[in-house]
Amino acid sequence: MRVRYVPLLALFALTGCSKIHQQFSFSIEPGDSYTLSVTAPLSEQKLKVNMTSDQPVSIYVILEKNFPTVKDGFDPETLKEGVLGKEKGKNSADLSVIVPAKQKYVVFVMNGAKKKASGSVKLDSQ
Repeated sequence: MRVRYVPLLALFALTGCSKIHQQFSFSIEPGDSYTLSVTAPLSEQKLKVNMTSDQPVSIYVILEKNFPTVKDGFDPETLKEGVLGKEKGKNSADLSVIVPAKQKYVVFVMNGAKKKASGSVKLDSQ
C-alpha cells in the first residue's frame, strides 16, 4: 500500500524545486541589446550569473514587473527598483543575486561598444 505513495511524494518534491542550470549565447550589434526572460522560481532563489563577451557589454538582472515593454532607448540606470544585480562595460561578469519567490526576471545585456559583441550567459541556481 505505501509503495503507491512513493511516486506521488517524488512528484511533490520535484515541483517544489525550481533549479536552473542553463547557458545562452548572444550576438549583439553596437547600441543594441539582448533580453532573456526567465520563469519565476517557486521559492526564493540564489542565482549566479556568469557572462563572457569578446567586447565590453553591460549586464543587468531585473525583475520582469519593473522591465519596460518597449526597450527602444531604454536605460536600466533609470530604474528606481527591480534591479537585482548589474555589471557595466565588462568583458566578463560574475553576479550573485537573490530572486524573490514567484517573480519572473530578465537578464538584459547591452552593447555599448563600437563593434559587434558575441558571448554567452550562464545561469546557475544555488
